[in-house]
Amino acid sequence: MAVLSTILGAILLIVTANDVFQTLLRPSGTGRLSHLVFRAAWSIRGRGGRPLPSLGPLAILTVTVGWVMLSTLGWALIYLPHVPGGFAYTGVDPYRHHPFAEAITISMVALTTLGYGDAVPTVDALRLLSPLEALGGFGLLTASVSWFMQVYPALGRRRTLAIELTALADAGLTRLDNVDDAGASALLAKVTHSLAEVSADLTQNAEIFYFAERDERLSAPHAMRFILVLRDAAASSTSDRVRAHGIALANVIDQLARHISDEYSHVRGDSADEILAAVAGSHGHHFSAMRARDDQGSE
Repeated sequence: MAVLSTILGAILLIVTANDVFQTLLRPSGTGRLSHLVFRAAWSIRGRGGRPLPSLGPLAILTVTVGWVMLSTLGWALIYLPHVPGGFAYTGVDPYRHHPFAEAITISMVALTTLGYGDAVPTVDALRLLSPLEALGGFGLLTASVSWFMQVYPALGRRRTLAIELTALADAGLTRLDNVDDAGASALLAKVTHSLAEVSADLTQNAEIFYFAERDERLSAPHAMRFILVLRDAAASSTSDRVRAHGIALANVIDQLARHISDEYSHVRGDSADEILAAVAGSHGHHFSAMRARDDQGSE
């Protein structure tokens, strides 16, 4: 039983470390635990069938708590065969507590670096492993804070793109009417760059897909209808320069759509237009997949 407990604890620690690595450190990666939590949260719908804006942050907190619980349990299983004989106790009678509960307590104290000092390992292997657990706990806390610091700037860029596109649409500029070639080219270049940034953010931080916006003016999935209008207007332009910028924008749109289709199995479509329309629908916003030509200003 001692060997089995140790092996099981080591497996839990490896699984947790791999999930943290895949989610936070590997570009375009998402750990299995993180993926399951975000997908489960995304299935919860509020009024009108829209996802709740709070689900994204809560999912991150849930994943973080899950990592802490798995790490605590993994180390506790490693300590369990040595409780209480492998520890020196001060002011505590270990025989008054269940060995598993005592192992969990020791693990939590070490992981959170509290260091009460009431249970000190005396076995050489445990004296080495206990500081490693404290180091891992500190690293996990730092990584979790870094996760939030990565996600929210990316969400800020996504919201900025939505505001820009909505403002352009409100001004009638997405159809490139009454815009000279130089102005149209500059507008297309700016939107292409902003969309490329959002696409890179989605590749690096796959979890931002699951952050929904209640306000349509802040929702990039809703505002993508205006980018399709802009792309089509550039394609029909008589200016070679404008059409060239339109091709660049269309390429970024296609790359984004392919990434979404590959990464998020619940989003399906036969074209970039249909995929982006499906994304908007999953966020509770709807527009026609027919390139949004005739409904630029309406839902």
